Amino acid sequence: MPMTASTVLTARALLLDMDGTLVNSDAVVERVWRRWADRHGLDGDEVMKVVHGRQGYASMAVLLPSRPMEQNYADNARMLAEETADMDGVVAIPGAAEFLASLRGVVAHA
Repeated sequence: MPMTASTVLTARALLLDMDGTLVNSDAVVERVWRRWADRHGLDGDEVMKVVHGRQGYASMAVLLPSRPMEQNYADNARMLAEETADMDGVVAIPGAAEFLASLRGVVAHA
């Protein structure tokens, strides 16, 4: 069924993944991963083929299989902090602002 501006949906919960849903942060993700690749002597283009759609620590395990997982978790935490602090190139997905505005006044229950 096509949705229109007057479509009413009833839901008990709403879960949104920000990246690709509300914002596009591909520029930041790529910058951070390419820096990581450089630090580890890996080809940035090859790294980019692995990382999308995977948790960072899991990507690291694929790219550096003999490395201890504790290092992957630690690197992943640092990279997430870098991604969060870097807003250069993060853009809203078309319609995201209007969608969020439409949720104003919706009652949230824990």
